[in-house]
Amino acid sequence: MPEMSDSVSPDSSAVIGTKLRVPSPRPEQVIRPRLFEMLEAGLERKVTLVSAPAGYGKTILLSQWLMSDETNGAFAWVSLDEQDNDPIRLWRHIVESLGRGVPVKAFGASALAALNVAGAGVVDTVLPRLVNELGEVPQKVTLVLDDYQFATDDGCRESMEFFVEHLPENFHLVLATRSDPPLRLGRLRARGELAEIRTEELAFTEREAAFLLNGRLHLEVGTDDLRVLLVRTEGWPAGIYLAALSMEGKENVHDFIQAFGGSNRYILDLLGEEVLAGLPAAEREFMLKTSVLAEMAGPLCDEVVGGESSGALLDELARSNLFVVALDENGGWYRYHHLFSDLLLYELKSSRPDLLPELHGRAGAWFEEKGMFEDAIRHAMAASEHQRAGMLIARHWFRYAVTGQLSSLERWLEALPEYLRGRDAPLVLVRAWICAIYGRREESEHFLRLAESLPYEGRLPDGSTAVESETAIIRALFGYGGVKSMVAAAARSVELESEQDPPWRLALVKMALGQSAYLSGDISTARKSLDDAIAMISADQPLWRIGALYLLSVVAVDEGRLDEAESHAREARSLVERFIPQGSRETSAVSIALGRVFGELGRLDEAQTELESGLAARRSPDVNPWPTLLGLLALARVRAARGDRPGALALLEEARDIVEAYPDAGIFPDLLERQEHELSKSRRVESALTEVLTERELDVLRLFDGGDSYRQIGQALYVSVNTVKTHARSIFRKLEVSSRDEALERARQRALI
Repeated sequence: MPEMSDSVSPDSSAVIGTKLRVPSPRPEQVIRPRLFEMLEAGLERKVTLVSAPAGYGKTILLSQWLMSDETNGAFAWVSLDEQDNDPIRLWRHIVESLGRGVPVKAFGASALAALNVAGAGVVDTVLPRLVNELGEVPQKVTLVLDDYQFATDDGCRESMEFFVEHLPENFHLVLATRSDPPLRLGRLRARGELAEIRTEELAFTEREAAFLLNGRLHLEVGTDDLRVLLVRTEGWPAGIYLAALSMEGKENVHDFIQAFGGSNRYILDLLGEEVLAGLPAAEREFMLKTSVLAEMAGPLCDEVVGGESSGALLDELARSNLFVVALDENGGWYRYHHLFSDLLLYELKSSRPDLLPELHGRAGAWFEEKGMFEDAIRHAMAASEHQRAGMLIARHWFRYAVTGQLSSLERWLEALPEYLRGRDAPLVLVRAWICAIYGRREESEHFLRLAESLPYEGRLPDGSTAVESETAIIRALFGYGGVKSMVAAAARSVELESEQDPPWRLALVKMALGQSAYLSGDISTARKSLDDAIAMISADQPLWRIGALYLLSVVAVDEGRLDEAESHAREARSLVERFIPQGSRETSAVSIALGRVFGELGRLDEAQTELESGLAARRSPDVNPWPTLLGLLALARVRAARGDRPGALALLEEARDIVEAYPDAGIFPDLLERQEHELSKSRRVESALTEVLTERELDVLRLFDGGDSYRQIGQALYVSVNTVKTHARSIFRKLEVSSRDEALERARQRALI
């Protein structure tokens, strides 16, 4: 069976809609035309980088610009967070946002579908499709990725580098970040493809500060005091906003401004005390407790603060407070300005550190109840509820593994204490699955043995029957121990099967049983099990279905059902073309299945092309050996039929190396020995025939290939047409054929020419 993962229902890795909405600009915020002009000028280049520390108004600037009349064309927005440090999750949000922003029907549907199953194949599969679709959009498209500093994973970096390198002319990318991203910025600068807006441009000018303090907030700050404030804050917009909040209601603004001094940290501490001290007690308590939340909604805040009517309070704060931002038009979700959130959290940690775990625990419980498991895991970790976090990972790992989010899984596991991730059997099994999917066989086997040695009773959190049933299905599917062990593991997984098992596991049991039965020579059991498996796997589970179709095609060829075998292989090919990166293991197995069909049908050119393509992707010690062996034997037969005996012999030698590495290789030792015997026998027959055919008959036989008439052949050999006809009749008789084409085909099969 091909190495595989799979997709699950859409809600398993749901896109968070609030992350795709442009934050609504507030009326008191300063409009900055000079920066708008820089953004407009940047559209002539590939990428605009807006890079500055927290509090410099990057998000505000970009949201104002996109909502203004200055921009033309379509735009999309993604607000990143810690959970987006995973290439699959990152690009799922990007593609979904573009699909909402680009006025093209079903834009990105193909790329989004591929993301559900592509796993690490983002660069190979998803991005080429996305780039091609973007290039066909009949207008300018701008994508803003806000808080891009969270995307540090190697997979995120590699995929973004590819995307930037291949951006179409009509597309512009804006990266807003607190630090320069690990991209090839120097190359973009040298090519004139990078526009940059940095701290010095984002700092408030005197005119902008005056407009905020006096024009918007009516604080009547004098020119000298304004200049002092700018010097002390170095134009830091967040510091000036905090100062504005602190100055409201003060009689002596001058003395307040003169008290400023020191670094941003000092200013933040000073203004934080001023801002928080000026809040009503109820609001201050609410803000402190909800500072543990990256995003807020009324019911969630009710749970965290232990109160009621949080939704109404959030709405009021969003209208009256500079640092509460509505994330959707309906006012359902909000967040604090990042800097203000840091301030609140800093104050909470300083004044009431014992409250933090309790607040995170309440938030985690709410998210778990709502099925938002990533947030539930994050808050459980923050609350030091490691047992609970581990349980959530062990219960829901499959939905992330099958959508390719293995990086997130591994990151969560690494965040757990070693005593838990190394001694908790369900978590150890998750690690075994991850290693098996990645092809790290030794690590996978290590974790399987470790899980078996740990005490654990009863059903696993993911719904599987027991530790033994889970280890059995992994060994049955990936087959590193040989065919007999696969058969035994598959049989054991059937014995341990339960009606309470999750559907995904029941389907895998059937596939494992079918695969192991075929490899051990039990075709009837293989057929029945695979028919059962395919009936359980729908078209929206493409990788599972590809694996089942591949196996059914292989079985059908051996049964002589070539039409059925071709149908299964072609359905698998259509799924591969939609979802799977070219050159991947799934692609290779399907190419081998189709090549075997073509070989049996006598379509040797097509067979050789498919088989060589499939085998090219399988030259790795970590690849499942059984499809590779099927491909090698099939290609050896094709090459022998085409007269390439040395090529066929080399392939059989390669197959023997694999077989000898697996003392228990099921049907393959017999298949290999039979094919080696056939090749040796055909060589003896060819040698005998070569001796029977005269040199002149061989000369005539070779000239059959050019399509010349007998008269033209005679002229080429300087003999009469009657002599050529005599030689031809002798050739037909000796080769037991009745035409020139048949003679050529038989001669090639026997390596006579």
